[in-house]
Amino acid sequence: MKGGVRSLHILLKLLVNGIIAVPGLLWSGTSFAFALLTSIIGSLLAYALVDAFILPRTNNTFASTADFLFVFAFFWASCSAFAQSYVLSGLLLTAFVITVVEYFYHSYLQHRGVHHSKHPG
Repeated sequence: MKGGVRSLHILLKLLVNGIIAVPGLLWSGTSFAFALLTSIIGSLLAYALVDAFILPRTNNTFASTADFLFVFAFFWASCSAFAQSYVLSGLLLTAFVITVVEYFYHSYLQHRGVHHSKHPG
């Protein structure tokens, strides 16, 4: 995949995840700066781990499940590590909504050239 196209995919992920994660983390009780920074770092790590590594080797369902587990664990660990107050149900709901959107984002990536295994999903 060309660098410019990959950059566009990353920017799209940052935008879409940010639209969900920042309000979700704020609703969960974190500060705005923490929510914004966590959204950016989490999106970049998820792109590297799930979208660029797991998705091409598995299927959309497996990659979306991995996204949920990663996003929830990352949000929870970040809140704990940086002593941010949070509501666990808010973190779970935010991770779930991101996962639903990621399913469609993965479909977009697959149609744009991220090759995956022959498994449906």
